Amino acid sequence: MKRFDPSSFLPLKPRLSVMPQHGEAWSGKLANWWAGTTIAAPTSEAAAPASECVKNIRRLVSEGVEPLNDYYVGQTQWARQWVRTILGLPESQPVLLDASGTASILLVTRMLAHVAYAQGAQSFFTITTDEGGSLVPATLRGYDPNEIVGTMFQPNTGLFYESMPALPYPPMQGLPSQMVHLSKLDNGQLVTELKRVVLDLYALGHRHGVLVLPHVVKSGRLLPARQVAALVEEFKGKGLNLYFVLDDVQGFCRTDAESIANPLAWCDAYILGSSKALGGLMIASASAVRSELVERFVALAESRKLTPEVKCVAHFQFEPQWEARLPDALMKRGAVSLPEVVAMSAAMYWHYFRGAGQTYAQRRCHQIELVWGLRARVVAALKQVEGVEILENTAERPIVPSIVSFKVDTKVSPAALKQALQQGTPAITTGAPIGRYLRLDIPEYREMPSPELLAKRLSALVQKANT
Repeated sequence: MKRFDPSSFLPLKPRLSVMPQHGEAWSGKLANWWAGTTIAAPTSEAAAPASECVKNIRRLVSEGVEPLNDYYVGQTQWARQWVRTILGLPESQPVLLDASGTASILLVTRMLAHVAYAQGAQSFFTITTDEGGSLVPATLRGYDPNEIVGTMFQPNTGLFYESMPALPYPPMQGLPSQMVHLSKLDNGQLVTELKRVVLDLYALGHRHGVLVLPHVVKSGRLLPARQVAALVEEFKGKGLNLYFVLDDVQGFCRTDAESIANPLAWCDAYILGSSKALGGLMIASASAVRSELVERFVALAESRKLTPEVKCVAHFQFEPQWEARLPDALMKRGAVSLPEVVAMSAAMYWHYFRGAGQTYAQRRCHQIELVWGLRARVVAALKQVEGVEILENTAERPIVPSIVSFKVDTKVSPAALKQALQQGTPAITTGAPIGRYLRLDIPEYREMPSPELLAKRLSALVQKANT
């Protein structure tokens, strides 16, 4: 492991809050906080360990660099172990840490591009869908989302954290990017369309690329990850160097245990986030990547064969044995923002033991059944509102129970309805609009807000808008 020296960041701010500050205080809006697209309502289970982490770092900074480094190693390894526990991965499985899910997607896909470039690839194509992360398409095309001010989410404390620069693509001659639109496709049709897109790229001479599939999209729809994985394996068998990255930032901890068990048996990388369904602080993420791919990337870096070579890796982002092999030319001054990572560990701990049952799989089945019951109550309340249409669960377009998307037949835009709900008393906060749909998140880590109050307020707003 390379020695992290925080001296260039000192002194620390006298006040360093682990809670995101935006708008009204949490005490005034927590009870009716339905949002979860990016910002989950923080809980003491996640915030208290993060706050304690800040105190520990303040103390250790005064004791010297070595105790601070040991603390970072211990806490980041603990977070990695919880990722492996929930996903059912072996202890030897590499897990990389980052800030937002978009940052993890950037790191992983560009690592794969460098591996492909070392194999002689002159182009590297990317394929994804809409309704995933808003910055993912630009990221896959080669942009640095950190430069998109006000849009790219960063850790709230940002303690010793540097967002830029990010790992660049190698000097490819081509970076073709394709987006598949979901609205008119059921899951079977989606697999067929992805196959067509890959074949079209193959016909144009492209032999290396990555398919980034969101497991759950913002509307709550669950995409066919295993079927897409089988498609990717089919192409690999024909000599196409196609990688499969499962973006589960939106879906992590919304499904049963079997859906995410040992994901690297059927995909090349699995990416998760802490601040949506999990209820962690904004914001930390992790990516589990197949060992052989991490080894190839690190070996390229170690032999100074990465082109271009910039300081793009944070301390403790890779595990100690991998970081020790990275050249100094790749290392930033800073480190991963540890309070958010500690909060992620705490949130995973409470998630793992939540529910009735002796095993994680049994507890997840119990929780999923519970959430379906809560969803039924939400849907029943919303259906009392004139003009409401619910995005329903079907065999061809399955959904996760903890996301309820609905639209209202009214002249008022979804954004205006959301704004009006937030400005009322009490403030009711839904998720950001998804096209014509508004979104509600049913949390497992705290009590669900009142759907009856939401429906009452929504009904009054609709009646007012239609008169």
